[in-house]
Amino acid sequence: MATESLALAVPRVGARRRVGYWRLTGAMILQVLALSYALVGLIQGFGWWFALVGTAALVLVTGAGLRSLGVPRGVVPVLLLAESAAIMTAAFGRGTGLLGLIPTPATVAGWGQYLQQAMLSIYQQGTPAEALPEFLFLVVGGGCLLALMLDTLAVAVRTPAFTALAVGAVLVVPGALLGDGLDPFALAASAAAYLWLLRSDVRTRRSATPRPGAALSVGASAIAVAVVLAGTAPGFEQGGATSFTAGGISIGGTVTPLVDLGKDLRRPAAVRALTYTTSAANGQYLKLASLDQFTGSVWKHRERDTNRLTDGATIGPVAGLSKTVKTTKISTTIEIDQMTSRWLPAPAPVQSVKGLNGTWSWDPDDLTIGGINSTTQGQKYTATSLVLQPTADQLKAAGGIVPQEAQRDLFLPPRMPPIIEQTALEATKDAVTEYDKAVALQDYFRDNGFVYSTQTPLKQGFDGDGARVIARFLEVKSGYCVHYASAMALMARTLGIPSRVAEGYLPGATSGGTATNPGQYTVTSDDLHAWPELYFAGVGWVPFEPTVGRGSVPDYTRPQTDPAAPAPTSTSTSGAAPKALVPTDPANQTGSASFTAQSSAQPLATGIGVGILVIAVLLIPAVWRRLRRRRRLRELNDEWGGATLVWDELRDTVRDLGWSAPPTETPRVFAGRIAVAVAGTPGEDAVKRLLAELERDAYGPPTRRWAGGLADDLTAVVSALEAQAGAALRTKALLIPVSLLPAGWPSAARPRSAA
Repeated sequence: MATESLALAVPRVGARRRVGYWRLTGAMILQVLALSYALVGLIQGFGWWFALVGTAALVLVTGAGLRSLGVPRGVVPVLLLAESAAIMTAAFGRGTGLLGLIPTPATVAGWGQYLQQAMLSIYQQGTPAEALPEFLFLVVGGGCLLALMLDTLAVAVRTPAFTALAVGAVLVVPGALLGDGLDPFALAASAAAYLWLLRSDVRTRRSATPRPGAALSVGASAIAVAVVLAGTAPGFEQGGATSFTAGGISIGGTVTPLVDLGKDLRRPAAVRALTYTTSAANGQYLKLASLDQFTGSVWKHRERDTNRLTDGATIGPVAGLSKTVKTTKISTTIEIDQMTSRWLPAPAPVQSVKGLNGTWSWDPDDLTIGGINSTTQGQKYTATSLVLQPTADQLKAAGGIVPQEAQRDLFLPPRMPPIIEQTALEATKDAVTEYDKAVALQDYFRDNGFVYSTQTPLKQGFDGDGARVIARFLEVKSGYCVHYASAMALMARTLGIPSRVAEGYLPGATSGGTATNPGQYTVTSDDLHAWPELYFAGVGWVPFEPTVGRGSVPDYTRPQTDPAAPAPTSTSTSGAAPKALVPTDPANQTGSASFTAQSSAQPLATGIGVGILVIAVLLIPAVWRRLRRRRRLRELNDEWGGATLVWDELRDTVRDLGWSAPPTETPRVFAGRIAVAVAGTPGEDAVKRLLAELERDAYGPPTRRWAGGLADDLTAVVSALEAQAGAALRTKALLIPVSLLPAGWPSAARPRSAA
């Protein structure tokens, strides 16, 4: 056997690897810190920062600790995935996890709800966004995912260069969402951390004296080039997303135009959008577009064939309009200020437009005017429109027949929240005609405690125009025009009345004038508005005004209506006056959005989550057994003596392979059985040497001796035993290690004779 002096010459490979694991972990934590700096400005406050860095650091440190304890490098990511699931369950499981840490199907479903609400909130908020629970869910989940990717690529797979994929994926987020784009210093810090990670990996692989001079020179040059390119090169300039807290109004540039509207309504200071003069006696609603396609989560303008708009040419006819309905032709001259849109604002329905620059087209179905590679910016034009003046009697007589072109405006997606239809039926229980039902829906919002608020939906996490959002709005009874218009349109569709949502502006504030010449109107971002339009056969599309405290109720929906009363107009101003009519936000509103309908992908996600959980639970015994073996082998390499550890591992191994190994059996008898089983292999001589070492330790003089060959002999015997057992027994021993049970525990183990 080797003497004590031999130990000094044996390289401590395990210790060097442990140092290397911690060195790599430190470099990865530096990378997380650099990336967290790049994300500053996306979310308000600093709580999210501590959540991100703390979560990622915890996962990374756990990985280093497990490897230092001897856990196989490839097994660690699986254990870190289980740890991440436990973290997410504890933080966002809402009490649905087993023992508060193990996710269940209900936990996974809750995560899906957080994710859906987070995606919706991303559309609805500018930056920095409020630190809502769904954003913290993304932060903590992102921290776990980032740590898993870094650890797996840098340590488990030993390809740290590919961590650039994870770094780049994170840096895309601030580059796309921040108003000023990606900060060059954040890019430089991320690049420096990445280079340090590569250097740490080289030092871990090579034990020679480090020579950092050349590496530091290359790294500094690379960082300098990155900073210069980020700040000066064409195509690399800071851009980012357009900020909604400053600058002009942008409407219709995304697939969520009503969300754009909500952002602009929450501006800290109003922005002048346009001015106009009109031949009408009062200011006019200015319509941008009809949002007639409802997907279940958003209202959109249906794209269809359009006609090229020529200067002064007739636009029309107006869909469904009967000649019996009285109309008045008006002229409106509009000058766009700080407002950009692909849709043209004008009183509806438009008959002709003069003075536009660029190429434009009009939609025959709703007479919406849209730009072809043109926008409203800097435009000055004159629109000729009709003011519709239907009477209540005409509207009562209308309806009942839905033409082919309006039937698509009855579409409702499957799995609509039942509260929408139930509320519609309750609100119209005494109504007979479609007109009566429409008026009843409008009155329902004005007579049942609803209040106007742009902040309540945001604070309670249900902002938007989707079906689940509207269901929550009907419960909370607080929101702004987007919610009122969407709710009435959806409720009308449940009653069989074609409906859509119009987006545009309230009439604005007038500078004064006379009855025949009211003067110039100024329209600001505060005047952005949405209202529902319902279809009545013989009259066409008719606007309503359910929003509390905004706009004006159409005369044809009021009791004792005047037959000559005009369609919706308003004499209210857009400045402080409309806000004076808005009820105060309800006090002590708490809670968050609760969803009852599941997305089509949620069952699949739940199934995958449950499958991962089941596999992880089933692998726990196998992982635990391998950890025990690795610990014993490490102790045999690093500690003095320890021959008894050899027999503990051998007894556990044969028990796992189906042998009986009673504790009363002497080592010599036990070794004899093993020697017969592995006869003719290197394991036969190895087990004899192990027996001699055990007997020397037990009966020889007490000396300090380091049995440097014990681990190798033990490995040889274990390999021989597993080889002679066959593939089936090896798999069973791996997945169902009975050695984890107490030695006296009843089992199906059978005695193994020398034969």
